[in-house]
Amino acid sequence: MKVIVMDMDGTLLNDDKKVTEYTKNVLRDMKKRGMRIGIASGRPIIGVKRTVENLGISDIIQFMIASNGAELFDVEDKEKKDFYKLDVDTIFEIIDEYEQFDLNPYVYQGEDCYAARNDSTIERAARNNHLGIHLCDMKKEVTTPQSKLVLSTPPEKMESVEKFYEEHKSEKYRAFKSQADMFEFVHPKLSKVYGIRYYCEKYGYDISQVVAFGDTTNDLEMVRDCGTGVCMCNGTDDVKAVADIITTDSNDEDGLAKTLKEIINNVN
Repeated sequence: MKVIVMDMDGTLLNDDKKVTEYTKNVLRDMKKRGMRIGIASGRPIIGVKRTVENLGISDIIQFMIASNGAELFDVEDKEKKDFYKLDVDTIFEIIDEYEQFDLNPYVYQGEDCYAARNDSTIERAARNNHLGIHLCDMKKEVTTPQSKLVLSTPPEKMESVEKFYEEHKSEKYRAFKSQADMFEFVHPKLSKVYGIRYYCEKYGYDISQVVAFGDTTNDLEMVRDCGTGVCMCNGTDDVKAVADIITTDSNDEDGLAKTLKEIINNVN
């Protein structure tokens, strides 16, 4: 094992959106052992950077994969890479297709969440990513390709939205539930694995040398395809089904750090 990559929400972070001192110390020990440690999040890169700094883990994190694999930042040499994005026409095609559900679509553009109206999901996303909220006519102000489109989806509508997606798939995009009230669309070639593979190839590692921690559908590919895939016990059934390991303890109980120590002890 040479690389550790972790989702943030529901995995590295507890439900208070913090990282405990215990988990920080375990990760620092892993870094001292020569392992590379990174984040793989659905959050935009600006939000990941600001969150890492505010959590006090800047000394630990060596790379950040954001927007479900569309963005990568290498802390070591400051390289910033952008990968597959959704074009503007596809974004508005999706919005029109899902209009029947009366959802609230938004994108991350610059330092703001761009949306037609506000709601509690967008407020939480902006707060967690240290961004502003810009209410606008999206068809006039979203004019460049985007890493992803998010539909703020009330939990009671999520099952219907997921079913509709399964019945109306397109070659132009793929989609998944990333949180109980968030349904996200990305480029069809994109997943967190894309950024992980790029980083590994850059430093001469094989993806079989990666241990990946996640908890929900946008983590499925990295949990499935990395050498050791770990799903949190508080995770979703689809990710548990492809995981090599399911943690005994949740994200509120230092489940990631405890499992990481167990993996290292078994290797040694």
